[in-house]
Amino acid sequence: MIDLNHLRHCFVASLLLLTLALNGQPVAAQGLDRIRDRNGITTGKITKMSALSITLTKNGVDTKKPIEEIQSITFAGEPSELAPARRAARAGRFEQALKKLGQIDQTDVERPEIEQEIEFLKTYCNAQLALAGQGTLEAARKRVSGFLSKYNKSYHVPEAIELLGDIMLAEKNYVGARSQYTKLGKAPATYFKARSAILIGRLMQDEGKHQEAVTSFDQAFQAAKGNAVAQSLVLEARLLRAVSQSALGNVEASTDAINQIVAKADKADTKLLAQAYNALGDCYLQANEKKEACLAFLHVDLLFSSAAPYHAKALFELSQLWNELGKPARARDAQERLKDKYPGSQWTSRL
Repeated sequence: MIDLNHLRHCFVASLLLLTLALNGQPVAAQGLDRIRDRNGITTGKITKMSALSITLTKNGVDTKKPIEEIQSITFAGEPSELAPARRAARAGRFEQALKKLGQIDQTDVERPEIEQEIEFLKTYCNAQLALAGQGTLEAARKRVSGFLSKYNKSYHVPEAIELLGDIMLAEKNYVGARSQYTKLGKAPATYFKARSAILIGRLMQDEGKHQEAVTSFDQAFQAAKGNAVAQSLVLEARLLRAVSQSALGNVEASTDAINQIVAKADKADTKLLAQAYNALGDCYLQANEKKEACLAFLHVDLLFSSAAPYHAKALFELSQLWNELGKPARARDAQERLKDKYPGSQWTSRL
């Protein structure tokens, strides 16, 4: 005899499971792309992509999203390994991200948007590892150039242009790096004009042209003024400006400015904090305050080592400072860790 109560319970349970599956799954799993920006999440189908914007279509209505406002994209039908790879890459865990990306069977990938997402993440992670001394800059430069040639409509184009400039800067190709950073500033969005000015200022610092760098950072402030998205760049510009001001002799004012930046920074922003403490160390070195400089670089070594390029610099500075402070064993430890972790870094080559 059929147990009607049992059947009724099974039907209700199945209905609940189906409801949970539909409501609990990521939107992308239901056939919709998902874009997150500072205002929340917008869903739909990506119907147009360029280097400057992405268009989502839902129920016949188009929504255009400027690239500089986009924080992340989840594509409908993307491989399950892509989301953790993306998170790992953005958190600076580049080897972990590449391992996840290597698990994806790209023959199963049908959407061109997902194909270019996978290729960009591979390119980005390999380039960041090369910048940290774990890989060759030449190979990284060729790969980024290849991405820009093949995927010139990708929303990652601005990021790839900056990345190519960073690699050229690491190679001391100042003309090439400046060309890429200037190209970024030709985009109509205020955000990219401010970003370009910051990058050019950073390049001038590397050349030792600190007065010109200060002028460039001031231009970034002007470009960012009144633009909510570009405001995210102001802290970095202030930090870099303080470094140049210190190099010009204004050490006390510069250290005060950097300490204020550290106090206001998001404690999860390891890249900015590592950059800030390295800058603080540089300021103290300008003032010949070696103990204070050592403490600043130790912050990077102990707390922000995931920010690889900044960690390499901190280890180099510590390898010099510990000797000067009469701690040769600690100097050797910093030196060996620098050689072991960042064998191809510009900082290792200075030992």
